[in-house]
Amino acid sequence: MKRTSNLLAGTVGLLLAAMPLSAWAQPKVAITIKAEKEVSVTAKGKQVKKRIAAKGVQPGEEIIYTLNYVNSGTEAAKDVVISDPIPAGTSYIPGSASETGDLSFSIDKGKTFKKPTLLTYEVKGSTGKLEKKVASPEDYTDVRWTIPQVPAGGKGSVNFKVKVK
Repeated sequence: MKRTSNLLAGTVGLLLAAMPLSAWAQPKVAITIKAEKEVSVTAKGKQVKKRIAAKGVQPGEEIIYTLNYVNSGTEAAKDVVISDPIPAGTSYIPGSASETGDLSFSIDKGKTFKKPTLLTYEVKGSTGKLEKKVASPEDYTDVRWTIPQVPAGGKGSVNFKVKVK
């Protein structure tokens, strides 16, 4: 029994030693998200804006979503896709998404993404004929960034704002 155990351990060790070094080097991107709102506070006699966790939000309030990313791998990550749905009961605030990488939006719950001017849908007009319409920011269901490269050890963040309905 002991002999089989050593043989197995030796085989595993040989397989690991035989793998090319490049198999060990790879990107490892992790993403965290936080939802905050801005509040005005008095600090040293002056009104300043401060971000706090978005708890107990009310209709009309804005929420800022920040998605932080870090590549803890040993190789650059290429074409990193960061996508986030626009929460139900909110609407995207036009122009609020950070212009990092390639920014696109979806109006079909993340099935397809396009630039805002290319986001269209069809509705039946009063004559019964289908009419093509350009989606408005209130129609957006998801936001996505494609970042060309995040170097090993690299980090960054993207964000967008929504208004609570």
